[in-house]
Amino acid sequence: MKQHDIFDSLARNAFDFLERGIDEFDNSPKYSVIHFCAAVEMLLKARLMREHWSLIVAKPEQANLAKFMAGDFASVTMDEARARIRDVAGEDIGSEAFTSFRALANHRNKMIHFFHADMEEDAQAKELIVAEHCRSWFHLHRLLIRWGAYFRDFQVEISQADRSMKKHRKYLSTKLKTLKPELDAARKAGRKPTSCSACGFKAAIPQDEIHDQIKTVSCRVCDYAGTQVEIDCPHCDKPIVVANEGYATCDHCHGAIEPEHLVDALADHDAIHSAIKDGDDSWELANCGTCEGYQTVVRLDDMYFCANCFELSDHLEQCEWCNTPNTGDMDGSYLTGCSHCDGRAGWENDD
Repeated sequence: MKQHDIFDSLARNAFDFLERGIDEFDNSPKYSVIHFCAAVEMLLKARLMREHWSLIVAKPEQANLAKFMAGDFASVTMDEARARIRDVAGEDIGSEAFTSFRALANHRNKMIHFFHADMEEDAQAKELIVAEHCRSWFHLHRLLIRWGAYFRDFQVEISQADRSMKKHRKYLSTKLKTLKPELDAARKAGRKPTSCSACGFKAAIPQDEIHDQIKTVSCRVCDYAGTQVEIDCPHCDKPIVVANEGYATCDHCHGAIEPEHLVDALADHDAIHSAIKDGDDSWELANCGTCEGYQTVVRLDDMYFCANCFELSDHLEQCEWCNTPNTGDMDGSYLTGCSHCDGRAGWENDD
């Protein structure tokens, strides 16, 4: 069996577990949590698999293909999978996403080790589970969109899971009703609730306005908290909200939204043009020192916002070797370079 076939098998198994995790919720919320969490872990491992099969083995240096094919190996933990995706594949999952996955895993562990009687009748416990599912799927869906090149053969499964999750959210409608007085009070106070990116209910209360188009929100229904960017869809011109990172799908036309679309929508093109004429390079697009995004940082008045990881910075620094503007500390970059050059040391090695 080739590596692609192993990846295909792992990914199909993950989507099967995901669908079961959603479908089983009515009659068996305990197994719903267990299967949903297993799906998340398997999809992270599937992403690692696209780098090399040995990366999902706990100790890659001891990886044995025959044992691996026989299923005789210890696999990576969720924390190890995140670290390897970051260090080997060069893609950080993000703290908000991982916090959500970790909360789901902790709940799964409790389900496995402790008996929960009458959970099927416990409305509050079921609301908690659905909220966790919504937050985790929101982040997982964003990752699958970002990793579209690797999961292109699973678009049907991804779409099916997204449709199932939208139906799944009905279990939170009762909680929404109980929150009506609080949401009405927020509205009267000028903090109009918007649609939550995770659960879909208009219960995301604005917390801080970072910019005209950027604000942090907190959902009172599913406890999602994050940063949202409001732009017009570059494909159909209808208003959309992109949350927590620069990858999304338009709810109206289903067009793919990527960081460069956010950069174009947020950039003050007049200010950039005027600055260039005056020899001011402080309005140029910059690279992100946090996620290593290339020209994903746009200036917003006196702040710098990354359209890939949504990180805010108060200043830029130039790489001491290539002079490219970056967020983060560029001290010592003459020798080691920045995220997009190898510095003098790399130049000397090439030479």
